[in-house]
Amino acid sequence: MSKIKLSTDRLTIGLYIQLPCAWGGHPFLFNSFKIQDQQQIDVLQSLSFNHIIYFPEKSASVPLPANTEKKSHDIEPKDEDDYLDALWQEKQRRVEEQKAYLRNLRKSENQFKQSLSVVRAINLKLDNQATQALSDATDLISNITEKLNGCNSTVLHLMEEGQENDKYHSHVFHVAILSMILGKALALSEQELIYLGLGALFHDLGKLKIPKQILYNRPEVSSVENNYYKMHVRYAMDKINNIPDFPNTVTEIVSQHHEFLDGSGYPQKLKGDQINLLTQIVSIANEYDNMCNPTDKHPVRTPYHALSHLYKNRGSQLNKEILGLLVKELGIYPPGCIVQLCNEKYALVLSVSKENILQPNVMIYDPSIPKNDAAIISLSEKELKIEKVIIPSRLPENIREYLNPRARVNYYFEHNDVS
Repeated sequence: MSKIKLSTDRLTIGLYIQLPCAWGGHPFLFNSFKIQDQQQIDVLQSLSFNHIIYFPEKSASVPLPANTEKKSHDIEPKDEDDYLDALWQEKQRRVEEQKAYLRNLRKSENQFKQSLSVVRAINLKLDNQATQALSDATDLISNITEKLNGCNSTVLHLMEEGQENDKYHSHVFHVAILSMILGKALALSEQELIYLGLGALFHDLGKLKIPKQILYNRPEVSSVENNYYKMHVRYAMDKINNIPDFPNTVTEIVSQHHEFLDGSGYPQKLKGDQINLLTQIVSIANEYDNMCNPTDKHPVRTPYHALSHLYKNRGSQLNKEILGLLVKELGIYPPGCIVQLCNEKYALVLSVSKENILQPNVMIYDPSIPKNDAAIISLSEKELKIEKVIIPSRLPENIREYLNPRARVNYYFEHNDVS
């Protein structure tokens, strides 16, 4: 894409420009943007730039001829000063908002990592300290339930990637979080949420007995190997049936999590209401996570495409009401998506609130701003909208490295302790 140095006396509305200074050296929210009005031109000309960078292909107009005499716009100096002050104040407000957002994000990440460590410890105790493992799992899920019920509005954040060799624990914990968020949306009781979280946490326990060459190579396995894979439900049941006082409702979730409403699931080919409602919730969370984060050779789907596929193509197998709730909770553009905005900028969706499912918080790609200082904005406060979702592999390498789309998509909710 061509770019041309341009003196500020040639600026006009419709030019797409990049400013030749650091982000903190000007009052605008972005280092590059399309000029919208004369006030922006007046501010740009007041900043004493020797030149700006102009992008012809992105512009809706052409520069003024060289040495064009500056026109009077009948704007009082005080009005120009007020406009400039307003720009700086708005920018400072956004800076403070971004700092607060990052604090909340880091807090959620710490809670996520601590909980994931507990999940690992629970798994290690299952062989020789099964009763203690169940007790620890109940404490973990009860604590998460209390925090989740304490949130007036659920804000979901995209987490940093976990350890590459930790796919099992990341999967079951992520399914638990998604299931409990859906359960809260369905107004389940506290005890039902606890059973739901426990069922999700233990649903794949039997996979620990399946050889890795089968687990990691599906669907490129023989029919015999695939039938062996399906035995993981039976292996999980064998395990939990030996744990004293294991809740019957949780057992039912584990035994049914691969059953589908149309009877096409396994191992019992149950249909409709034969499948526990809590199981139907876990099944949807499980399918979504498996599409975004396959541990085998199934293709990876973006969160947007996974959600779209489930909603459009799996309605006969999965509960449509719960699928609708999943869309409401994750948004049309779930965290983890790479999107292109109406101003042609690329962005990574970082978090979403169901009050603004079309207007998530995004991190903007801007090569003139260091990656660690990248702008994070809420589309609900900016006249920007998402134009389309971009598959990460189709991005230029420099943009992909900057936005860092997660190889593994994990969510956790924002919770602020009441002091």
